[in-house]
Amino acid sequence: MSNELELTPFIRGKIKLYQSKDGYRFNLDPVLLSSFVKINKKKAKIVDLGTGSGIILLLLSLKYPELDFYAVEIQNSLFEIAKKNFRLNNLNVKIFNEDMKNIRRLFKPNSFDYVVSNPPYFKVDKSLSSNEEEKIAKFEVKINLKEIFKVVKYLLKDRGKFFLVYPSFRFTECLKVATENKLELKKVRFVYADANSNSTHFLAEFVKSTKEGLIIDKPLIIYENRKNKIYTEEVKYILEKFTDGEIDGN
Repeated sequence: MSNELELTPFIRGKIKLYQSKDGYRFNLDPVLLSSFVKINKKKAKIVDLGTGSGIILLLLSLKYPELDFYAVEIQNSLFEIAKKNFRLNNLNVKIFNEDMKNIRRLFKPNSFDYVVSNPPYFKVDKSLSSNEEEKIAKFEVKINLKEIFKVVKYLLKDRGKFFLVYPSFRFTECLKVATENKLELKKVRFVYADANSNSTHFLAEFVKSTKEGLIIDKPLIIYENRKNKIYTEEVKYILEKFTDGEIDGN
């Protein structure tokens, strides 16, 4: 695989980031997740598990610049790209090139207010990508859903929040694993390609060690015209004006 990078301006140039030309490249999922995240503490610690190119923390820094940012990335190639992107955008992030399953080596328990993740979606019995970087980023080769939730439970303080984007076909599985780890689903928003499609993904907010009580948000529809790739007004707003007003997925 080539290590050649290309520089991409994003959110009308508010951030710039490098991505591999031939390896893993982020899609709309982490952008939607970043718009869904709601932080209610000015001074708080947040960690991005599987940061990839660093896009989630870069976007969150536009909304919440006072946060204490941390990131974990297992792939050395993506770790180096994320470091480069954080430096390029003058964002101070403590980033670790480590397997999430070794999280106890990095952090003490109950040490974070917020955890965010756009983790691998697919089980290894699916058709694996031939690209190693994409394979690890998209498939449960190195870590699975149960292991991710164990890590989140370890990291979060009581009443701490975990924000996740995940495929809808694994929604019930995700709920079961969350409950096993004392994480309560408090808010969910289902994502649809267009108004005539079934949901493809969901955006979720889990809270550690809290009472039941769920908000099911209105649907998030990506395309006004899917055939011609015309986004809905909400998605256009997220992509073009991320910091112009309060974007919280509502």
